[in-house]
Amino acid sequence: MRKHITKLAILSFTLVILTVGLFYEILNPWFNPIFPFIILYFFVFSLIQHSALVKAKDKSPMAFNTSFMAWFSIKLFLNLTIIVAFVLLNKPEALSFVLYFSACYIFFTVFEVTSLVKSLKSK
Repeated sequence: MRKHITKLAILSFTLVILTVGLFYEILNPWFNPIFPFIILYFFVFSLIQHSALVKAKDKSPMAFNTSFMAWFSIKLFLNLTIIVAFVLLNKPEALSFVLYFSACYIFFTVFEVTSLVKSLKSK
């Protein structure tokens, strides 16, 4: 679990550095101060999700499958709710938010799935 937290922190830190570099230097008009909090949200959610899935993996394959589908469904609908709420409340900055949020979703989901596959193989 410690290894996962370290890799997750490295991914988050890398995304923060890329965000600062990219948006402060090149894409400054599209920067939104909420961007670092998006990374924090995905960091915390991924940490909770991974620990729950690892615990479910130890119980039984059926419990893991059910837990996996439930967590990814919750994640999808929660993220969709966040995006819709932001777009409705903040239309001028909606495009940059949706693109950035989607990119973070892809990075963290790929990381989470590959981490789970490695965790399953090690058992």
